[in-house]
Amino acid sequence: MGSPDLHSADSPRLLAIAGPLCGDVIPVDGEGLTIGRDPSNGIALADLSLSRRHCAISATPEPRVRDLGSSNGTFVNGMQVSDHVLSDGDRVQVGESIFLFVCNPAPVPVVLTEEQPGPATVRLRVEDARYLQQDSHAVSRSSARREQALHALLRIATSLNTARSETDIHRLLLERLSETLPADDLAIVAVDAGVPSVVQARERAGGTVSVNSAVVRQALTEQVAVLTPDTPSVLCAPIARPGRLFGAIYLSASAPGAFDDEHLQLVAGIAGVTAIAIENARRLAWLETETERLQSALVVDHNLVGCSARMARVYDFVGKVARMDLAVLVTGETGTGKELVARAIHANSQRAKGPFVAINCAALTESLLESELFGHERGAFTGAIAQKKGKLELADGGTVFLDEIGELAPSLQSKLLRVLQEHEFERVGGTRAVRVNVRLISATNRVLSDEVATHRFRADLYHRLNVASIEMPPLRERRDDIPVLAQHFLSRFAPEANRPIEGFSDAALRCLIEYDWPGNVRELENAVHQAIALGSSPTIERDDLPEPLLEGAVPAGGSASRLHDAVRETKKRAIQEAFREGRRSYVEAARILGVHPNYLHRLIRTLDLKQALEEDR
Repeated sequence: MGSPDLHSADSPRLLAIAGPLCGDVIPVDGEGLTIGRDPSNGIALADLSLSRRHCAISATPEPRVRDLGSSNGTFVNGMQVSDHVLSDGDRVQVGESIFLFVCNPAPVPVVLTEEQPGPATVRLRVEDARYLQQDSHAVSRSSARREQALHALLRIATSLNTARSETDIHRLLLERLSETLPADDLAIVAVDAGVPSVVQARERAGGTVSVNSAVVRQALTEQVAVLTPDTPSVLCAPIARPGRLFGAIYLSASAPGAFDDEHLQLVAGIAGVTAIAIENARRLAWLETETERLQSALVVDHNLVGCSARMARVYDFVGKVARMDLAVLVTGETGTGKELVARAIHANSQRAKGPFVAINCAALTESLLESELFGHERGAFTGAIAQKKGKLELADGGTVFLDEIGELAPSLQSKLLRVLQEHEFERVGGTRAVRVNVRLISATNRVLSDEVATHRFRADLYHRLNVASIEMPPLRERRDDIPVLAQHFLSRFAPEANRPIEGFSDAALRCLIEYDWPGNVRELENAVHQAIALGSSPTIERDDLPEPLLEGAVPAGGSASRLHDAVRETKKRAIQEAFREGRRSYVEAARILGVHPNYLHRLIRTLDLKQALEEDR
């Protein structure tokens, strides 16, 4: 280390704790500074998530940060702000960078002197301090004064270990030093990016604190504790760990000989335990920052709600695969949130700034789906009056989500396989290869391995799609999440009602929990929405819920009421008769009953009729 100049830390500054400038200290002078991509900014960052002029930070008349109409916002302590007064320790985040705003003026005026240490100066390496030795015979044979010093060191170490930040450590240290040592002037020096400055100071008479810069430089440069018995008597010890210099403790007294070797040993020991406390505080600050970064990186779509063990595995999966650019297959029943998982993976990936394009493979005919996926050239077929780019081409640089991938026709399976293997395709009616860079996430409610076994789905495509896979749990297998989800949907839809809604009655909530939810989260969302629309009381009552829920759940008394019993039996008989009349065809039975086949299957499941109908075949 060279010979650093000592400064009084009376000006605000930004300490970069994350991002490309991590570790840098940037002073904020009276004119302030701006942050952005443009080179003219005081802090210019090549970060595409920043605007050219993103935000401004000023020091006078009071420290504040103003967003300059940026696209992605300015955040203080995790909250987006437009104009915010800054306090010491605030974290300002713009794009990938996080700055710690530091404004620690010395509590009393500080005067820096340059009086050179005299020839009687005593030097002690901090690591040689007797109180830091693991097996010190000197301490074991200690006098009453040494025992007193050892107790003081232990008290200070315990106190410092309760502090969570360097600022708190500095304040506590100054307080304990003033109680323990016969000093008139006390100061704590911190080193930021190699620059030492006084961050805390105290004078017993309440006047100006005088700090000898020459002694501080000697202690920091040689990394030794220094004792000068002259007038004034000065004691300075570096706060350091191997390879890291955090600052120094500075004490002075007007009386000659106020400090002796015992004081030197004690202060060196205090400096040693302070260095450990500061190192731990910095490590904790880094861990908290890293945790915030990882949590902010895992921005799972808000509709993915739940805290059950099954959903925890889903969140963990999203966090892991999002960082890797590989194909993902999401399986599960209809309504479990497969597209939400795909969006969450995209939002947390390196492609998050690129497009997310979703296509339902079951919603279009084969020819229309081919044109939708790959696009077409002008004149490729009747009605193709202009060239059209397909969804794959529009998603270049982003993510394509193919829902109901099991419905994909064999000819389209071949074309999709080429995209995965060669990253190129041809538009319908075209001859030129179009290259794309997309990530593919697919979903299905079918068991694709069974489809492969029956040759309805290509095995090579299946293995290409199934690099990583996750099964979304049905709602009946995570019943602990039902109250949370219900409340989430209530909060979303309640503003539509013309009455205050406080929540769910116990009977309604029990009904929601006991129902099997064949339509999963989507059905729960619709049920809550309908209950809000049809209800009239301040709470959602059991009778506000859709009829299938009332039939499929056990009422409060533990057994069905006579009315519901009769309704269930009537529906069972009607379905069984239609099934027989329709020659045991579910589609024909649905036609006879005048309902959609999907609704009939749901009723059969709700009424527990499946086995009886199959035995009747």
